[in-house]
Amino acid sequence: MAGSKRGRARRSHVLGGCTTCRRRHVKCDQKRPACRTCRTLGVPCEGFSDQVLWMRGDEGEVAEGGRRGTRRHLYTEQSRLSMSTALSKNLLLGSIDASLAEVDLRSRDPDREPEGDIAIGPFAVLDFTTTARQPKADVVIYQEDELTSAEPGPVQGPASSTIEEQIPDPSPASIIDSLSQMDDFLHWSDLLSFSPDQAGLTTYPTLSMPNDFSIDLGNEMSVFQDVQNTQEEPTGILNPQQASIEVVSATPDILKDAQFLLRHFQDVVIPQIMAIPFGEKSPWKILNLPAAVVAFGDTTFLGTSGVSHARLANLYGILACSAIDLALKPPTELVELTERWDRIANQTYQLAKDHIQVSLQQETHGPNKAKYKDQLMAANILTQYAILSGQQQHARCFLIDAERLLRLRGLSKKRISKKARLLHHVYTWLRIVGESTFVLHDYSLSYPCLEPLGQSSRSHTSREGSSNLATQAEPNPRLDDFLRLESQNSDNDLNIDEPKDRGKGFHDIHLHDSRSFPETLYKQIYGIPETWLSLVSQTTRLANVMATFVVARNAGKSLRLEAWETLQRRAFRLENMICSFNLGLTKGAQTDPQAKSKPHAFMLDALNGALLIFFYRRIRDTHSAVLQGHVDSVITALEECSASMSKGDPTGPGTAWPAFIAGCEAITSNRREAIMRWLDHASSVSGYASFDTARGILTKVWCRQDEHLLTTRGDPMPSWIDIVKEDQIWPLFC
Repeated sequence: MAGSKRGRARRSHVLGGCTTCRRRHVKCDQKRPACRTCRTLGVPCEGFSDQVLWMRGDEGEVAEGGRRGTRRHLYTEQSRLSMSTALSKNLLLGSIDASLAEVDLRSRDPDREPEGDIAIGPFAVLDFTTTARQPKADVVIYQEDELTSAEPGPVQGPASSTIEEQIPDPSPASIIDSLSQMDDFLHWSDLLSFSPDQAGLTTYPTLSMPNDFSIDLGNEMSVFQDVQNTQEEPTGILNPQQASIEVVSATPDILKDAQFLLRHFQDVVIPQIMAIPFGEKSPWKILNLPAAVVAFGDTTFLGTSGVSHARLANLYGILACSAIDLALKPPTELVELTERWDRIANQTYQLAKDHIQVSLQQETHGPNKAKYKDQLMAANILTQYAILSGQQQHARCFLIDAERLLRLRGLSKKRISKKARLLHHVYTWLRIVGESTFVLHDYSLSYPCLEPLGQSSRSHTSREGSSNLATQAEPNPRLDDFLRLESQNSDNDLNIDEPKDRGKGFHDIHLHDSRSFPETLYKQIYGIPETWLSLVSQTTRLANVMATFVVARNAGKSLRLEAWETLQRRAFRLENMICSFNLGLTKGAQTDPQAKSKPHAFMLDALNGALLIFFYRRIRDTHSAVLQGHVDSVITALEECSASMSKGDPTGPGTAWPAFIAGCEAITSNRREAIMRWLDHASSVSGYASFDTARGILTKVWCRQDEHLLTTRGDPMPSWIDIVKEDQIWPLFC
C-alpha cells in the first residue's frame, strides 16, 4: 500500500493559478499581483481571473491587490419575482404536501389521459405510458397489505400474499417499550361493512328483522366465491359487499365542535371505555386519536384533497363517541344541550357509516386503496360507538366486517407490524367478550362440526398433532362463528404449558389455542393476561358446540358417542385450567401486596371470579346456590375496585361483564342489592347503555328465579341465557 502511494504521480499544477501559468501548463505559486514563476522566467504575468463570491449586504474593503467578482444574475429581479409567483400559484392550495400527494394520486389513476405530463408546481413524475392505452390487467399485485388476487377472481393463498421479504420482528421487550413511542401519524382503521338500517344498501338477509342476530357465517363457503353470491350467503366470503352509496358532506355545525369533541374523547371517553381501570396509554390514544386529528386538519384548515374515506370514518366515529358520551351524562339543568349532543352524535355516526361503507367498496382494492390500519381503526371505533349507544345489531355487523377485513388484508401479510397487532388486540377483546354473551345462534347450522370431534379422539400421535398445529398457523380464510372446535390430536390446543410459536401467536385472533404466547400485548394494553381472554374464548366456543349437540340430539340426529366423549374430555381439561389459573392469580396477589391495592388488580379479581361462574353456567349448568361463594368474591372485588379509585380519577368504572355474570347467579337480597349498587354507581359515572341493559336483564332473571324456587322443583332453574333467548337480546359488556 505504501509503495503504491509513493509511485503515484503528483499533481503538477494547482487550482487558481494565474492566466499565464494555466496557459503554459506549469505550476503557479499564486503570489499576487504577479506570481514568482512568471518573474523567474521573465514573462509577463497576465493576472488572475475573478473569483465567484456570494453577495453580501455590507460593502467591506477589498483586500489589497485583489478584486472582487460577483455571481452573474441570469434573470432580472422582476423576472425572478414573476417566476416565484407563478410557481406558488401552481402549488395545490399552496401546500407542498398536498401537491406531492396529488402527483402521486394522478400517477396511479388508471383512467387518466395517456398524453401530457403529470406535474404540480415544481413536482412531476416520469410517464412511460404509451400512446395506445393498454387494457387493464386482470391480476393486481398489492405490495403492502393486499393479497395477490384477481378481481374478483380467486385468492391464491398465503404464499402469494406479498412480495416483501420477511423481516424479523423486534423482541417482546422492545415492542412493549415502544408502545408509547409510536408516531401519531398512522394508519387508521376500517371496516365494517353495511349497517342494517342504511337505506339503499344490500344488507344481510338475516339482519332484516329488528332483533334477529342469527347471522350465518357460511361455514362451508370459501373466499374464492364470486361477489355475486353475496345475496345468498353475504357473510361467508371475505369480499366486501358492493352497493351504490352516496356520502353526505359534513355540515359546518358539526365540524365547529370537532376540536372540543376530540379533546373530550382524549380526556374523558378513553379512560372510561377501557375495560379495566389501568391508567396506561390505550390503543385508542396511540392510534385512533392522532389519526383523527390529522384527518381533521387535512379536511379543514389545511384543505388537503383526497383524504381517504377510511380516515374520515375514523374521525367521525370518534366525534360520535365523544358526542354520545356528552349526551348520556349532561348537566341536569341543560336539557337542550343534551338534545344537541345527541343530534350531533347521530349525524356524525351516520357520516362515519357512510364513509366506511364507501371505503370497503372502493378503497379495499385498486389504485385508491386505503391503508389497512386506517380501515381497521374505523371499524373498531364504530363497533365501540354501537356498544356505547346500545345498538347491538350494528355492533354485530361491524364485528363481522372487521373480521372479514382482518383476514383478507391483515393476516395475509408475512410481517404484521406493531401497530396492526395493537388493532388486532382491540378487535380480539371486543369480539371474544362480545361473543361470551351472544347465545342467539342457529345451532342447527353447525351439525357437521360434531363428526370430526368423534373421529379426532382415535388419533394420539404427537408428531401428527405438531403437524396440525403448524398447519393452523396459516391464516384461515373462513369467518369464525364460534360454532366449531378445531379437531387437534389429543386435544393439544388445551395444553397450556407449551408456548405458541410466533406464526400461531400472530394469527390466533380468537385465541383458539390456550398455550402462552410470550409476545402478547394484552397485559400492556388492558392489564389482563392473554390466558384469561383465551379461557373465555374456549369456554364460549365449547358451550356453543355442546348446545349444538343438544339441539341435534333433540332433533333426532344420528351422532357419534365419541363426539360427546370428546366434548366432555375438553370440558374437564378446561375446568382444570380455569381453576389452576384462578389459584395462580390468588397466589401472585399474596406475594405482591402492593399490586393488589391498585384498581385494575381488583377488577382483574372480579373478572377471574366471573370466569369461574361463567364456566359453571355455560358448560356445567350448575345450580345457582352452589355458586354463591364465587358471587361473593366478585362483589367484594368490585366494591374494593370502586373504593380504591380516587374521587377525581378519570378512569373507570370498568366493564360490566363480571357484575352481570355474577349478578345473574345471586339469589339473596343482600347480594342482589350489592350488585345493583355497583351498577347504579357505574351508570352515574358513564351513563353507557351496557349498565342499563345489565340492570334490565338482572331484574327479569331474579323475578323468574324467585318464581321457580317457590313453585317448582323439577325443571332447571332459569338463567340469563333463557331470558336473553326469549327477548332476543345481545347484552354487550366489552
